[in-house]
Amino acid sequence: MSGYTAEKAIVLEARLLAVAAEVVGPVCADIGTDHARLPRYLLQTGRVERAIAVEKSRGPFENARRALLGLNAEVRFGDGFSVLRPGEASSASLCGMGARRMVGILSRHPERLPQRLVLQPNDGAEPLRRWALSAGYALVREQMVEGFWRYPVLTFERGVCTAYAGLPLELALRFGPWLLRQGHPLLKTELLAQRKRLRSLPPVEWVRFELRWVEEALALLGE
Repeated sequence: MSGYTAEKAIVLEARLLAVAAEVVGPVCADIGTDHARLPRYLLQTGRVERAIAVEKSRGPFENARRALLGLNAEVRFGDGFSVLRPGEASSASLCGMGARRMVGILSRHPERLPQRLVLQPNDGAEPLRRWALSAGYALVREQMVEGFWRYPVLTFERGVCTAYAGLPLELALRFGPWLLRQGHPLLKTELLAQRKRLRSLPPVEWVRFELRWVEEALALLGE
């Protein structure tokens, strides 16, 4: 694997560090790589042997090429998984996008998706959990990481999903089965903030609907 030196390694923010810890080698594809900070870190720390960085915008594509120069990496210009061959990558990461946009990317070329997916959306992860259930991916781990927002980080692997067993399905799809089971402190913080915001709004139908879900989740967490 690539050699690690403290001088070479870049510093990642917490959300990307959480993603990096879930990536498995030998080959990782980073979709929508932007400045390619994640694949550069994975290579420099020896977590993967080879990286494929994918960008569909010319400016970020050129940025990624410069960032990965001299490393065992390839930067490909294209849309999502369209530029990968089936089975080429052992894992893939998608970070810093909306969950629904990620679902679109994941749905366009299902035959090219790897065994393991590590996803870090910038908003609620419910659409990704629903997609995974229908696409044959099991939710094996989920985290919340403090940053500009509270970011969810989800790890999926092909297989039968047992994460939702024993939990109200709709509640777990909304807020995360592993997060609920763990009583994750950042999930509690997020839910309490949502409850405060919703209670401050006029009690119209959609507010009552959302508040009911938040209250159910907090009750499950013992709040």
